[in-house]
Amino acid sequence: MLDDIHNTQDRVWRGTRPLRLDAVPRLMPLVGASALPDPRELYDELEKQWGEIAPVELEPGVPAWLVMGQRRVYDIMRNEHVFATNPQLWNGHARGGLPRTSGLRPAFTSHQRFSASHADGALRQRLREPLDDAFEQLSEPITAAKVRSFCNLLIDRFEDRGRADLMLEYASVIPFLVIADMIGFDPEDGQHLFDLTRRVAGGGADAAPSVHEVDRMLGDLVALRREHPRRDLASSLLAHPGMRDDVEVTHTLLTVAYSGNLTLTAWVAQTLLLTLTDARFSGRLHGGRIDLDSAMDEVLWRSTPTIHSLPRFARQDVVLDDKLVAAGDPLILAIHAANTDPRMDTGDPWDHVGSRAHVSFGTGPHACPAPRTARVIARIAVETILRRLDVVLRIPAADVRWDPTLWIRQPASIPVTFPVPVETAGPET
Repeated sequence: MLDDIHNTQDRVWRGTRPLRLDAVPRLMPLVGASALPDPRELYDELEKQWGEIAPVELEPGVPAWLVMGQRRVYDIMRNEHVFATNPQLWNGHARGGLPRTSGLRPAFTSHQRFSASHADGALRQRLREPLDDAFEQLSEPITAAKVRSFCNLLIDRFEDRGRADLMLEYASVIPFLVIADMIGFDPEDGQHLFDLTRRVAGGGADAAPSVHEVDRMLGDLVALRREHPRRDLASSLLAHPGMRDDVEVTHTLLTVAYSGNLTLTAWVAQTLLLTLTDARFSGRLHGGRIDLDSAMDEVLWRSTPTIHSLPRFARQDVVLDDKLVAAGDPLILAIHAANTDPRMDTGDPWDHVGSRAHVSFGTGPHACPAPRTARVIARIAVETILRRLDVVLRIPAADVRWDPTLWIRQPASIPVTFPVPVETAGPET
């Protein structure tokens, strides 16, 4: 009888006892959300049935709570004393954990990860300070100059063809070139690092082995930089008194490589796509009525690159609304749902212009450590190609397909055409 109440489609569950995650026999898979033309429709369907917190399935046999309301997402992000990021707390480890082929293994690992993004409390604070300081020491003018150089190099490779896939040949390449250089890799190792992080993001059988290979690469780099330091993140972290050993430096760099590559790729790609498909947006941008930073923020509001956060885990049993979140239950924060929460919508389409009150960079102790650096990279990537090429989408906007992943929302491809630039002839002699 209780299962029938739980699966009622036309109203929010209002049982007499708090709903437990293990009491729901049929769960909606979450992986398809990022591939929908408008994920808001899925969130509305879930909220109609369950309320702001809904039971979902991450993989077959792996349930989780999906948190969709903006205020609730903010509350959980700010409360690491109740909702931790350490995946060792997952109660699924006691039930045998995940199969070796699971794409969730990197996010639900039973091994200790010594990075601020997988730690809480005093350990998180100790590991976060060196990372904050390392990004603070980066030279913004040098970073900007390198980004422009990489962007122009990539555009030079395809501008004579008159067509390109801006996802494959540009948006997904710029971040790995910049971040690999920022960490301390040469371009060849940076390419390999990029390929590995894409496999991790895609899930499947390659995810866990790819994490181990990235660990090896970063470990080798850290050992090299200990002997031969340079002006890069690896050397800065090694020199910081808050880092106690090479393992902590390696795990911290892994977080930068993974998160930075994926989120920046999606941010650049979505901004370019919106410029090409939304006449209202493109007209305001090219007409000078909003600047590029405001345009990029509108992307973060409307279709954030990080569609879902990596899981939080309840430290203790806690009742949220009418749901019993048991100790060790995973909670996935729906960043896209929070940013588009209709309860927060004033109805004014200009209300978000220039506003950065979205949840895309997070908040609280686990907020993004380098939002300004990310913005510099993404802004230059977008403005450089818009300045150099008059690109037009080669397919109807409705035919754009989105990658089906749990964590990132990005187009699978952005095929474009553009006039081949004509070189200016020199003066006759």
